[in-house]
Amino acid sequence: MQIKLIADNYKELSFTDQLPEMLTNYLIPGASSVSASGDFGHVLFQQLQTEGISIRLQHFLMNRGCTITMQEFEPLLKLRFHLINHLHYHIEGLGNLLFYEQGYNLLYFPFQNHRIHFQNAGVYFSIDIHYPVYVLSQKLPPLVLMNDFHKKVIQQQPAMLTPVNQVANRPLLTQVYQLMQAGKRPATSLHARSLTLLTSCLENISENPMWEPVSLSMDEAQAIYQARTKMEADLKKDWTLKELTLLTGLNDYKLKTGFQQLYQSSPADYLRDVRMEKAWQLLSGKKFSVSQVASAVGYTNLSAFSKAFKKYYNITARERSKEHVE
Repeated sequence: MQIKLIADNYKELSFTDQLPEMLTNYLIPGASSVSASGDFGHVLFQQLQTEGISIRLQHFLMNRGCTITMQEFEPLLKLRFHLINHLHYHIEGLGNLLFYEQGYNLLYFPFQNHRIHFQNAGVYFSIDIHYPVYVLSQKLPPLVLMNDFHKKVIQQQPAMLTPVNQVANRPLLTQVYQLMQAGKRPATSLHARSLTLLTSCLENISENPMWEPVSLSMDEAQAIYQARTKMEADLKKDWTLKELTLLTGLNDYKLKTGFQQLYQSSPADYLRDVRMEKAWQLLSGKKFSVSQVASAVGYTNLSAFSKAFKKYYNITARERSKEHVE
């Protein structure tokens, strides 16, 4: 992994494959991994490789606010998903970019030298899928934006596909997380999933493009991120709008519009989605009964859970429980 990291503009970090124990919870099956540490916290890079396509998972566990300069030594065409927390990038030739949680874009760097600014302590996570440039000449969904992007790539100029980072919907996020687990499958599966994800992103932009940037301040986005984290950590709790406004310090309007901008969902619908996705995972493999899963995801009434699950997935919870582990 040819990469250099400099923390706070003065100290180059040393990578090691001997990982601190706290990082082991973030490891992905089949990926090679290295880490670097300092008083700022820890960095974990993992990589999956297949047939000219590489997938890099980047975890930053920060003890404080910090700026990290990242340098690489080869041109990169990358599909970037920023999945946890919010941060600032300064990329040479593209300027200052703000990546909110669940934002994505297709980028091209003829050189790689950018700064990442972490405003607060916390966990930050992004995934970069690096493609060979020739994939742009393959059969991809028609997108007018691609013409100008492709020209800049040919001329080896820095480029981003859309001027506004897009927000990944839940089907797209599901593909991303499935890709993360593809390292334990044959390399052909990893390659195919990587190309399918690129196609899905282009189709999503074509059908539902975002032209207006997220209007939240970083503090507001951070408050909504913390609310989302609290909700996911306690799925048994029936979170009310009033509780979330007290937790975040935001009014009803800011909270609702903030969730819509960051997650394309209301707080209530987001909680439902997370509960259903957790239930789907728990039901597979016959480890838990349907009633145990219902309780684990916040349903005190088994009938209500069964109806909600059938409506969401179009199969019953009992049918799902009989399927093999994915």
